[in-house]
Amino acid sequence: MNKGFTILELLATIVVISIGVLGAYSVAQKIFSLTFISTNHLTAAYLAQEGVEIVRNARDTNWIEGDDWRDGLVSTNWENTNIPNYERRTTITFNDPELGIVVEVRWSARGDTGEIIIQENLYGWK
Repeated sequence: MNKGFTILELLATIVVISIGVLGAYSVAQKIFSLTFISTNHLTAAYLAQEGVEIVRNARDTNWIEGDDWRDGLVSTNWENTNIPNYERRTTITFNDPELGIVVEVRWSARGDTGEIIIQENLYGWK
């Protein structure tokens, strides 16, 4: 009785271990790419919410200063943000007694491109 591994058993072991290592590497690679994509979406969502907050702040400032609550509120074209590769556009529609606000954020980074659009209504309730 010979003891030890044959070449065939050794090759089978190497194949099984290689498949396991490559599978784990593939899963790790997918997690890293999905994390990058999620980061872009989250950053865009925050920038869109910031656009709404800018309009809300302008409305509230007008109230504090005693001006008409719609003074100085204008739609913007695509503008660069403080974060590279992200652009934001704010569209304001006046439907008395409310403002319709649509904020669009688009990005292009490392092959991931996308756009997020949010909409909110602000009211002249004061």
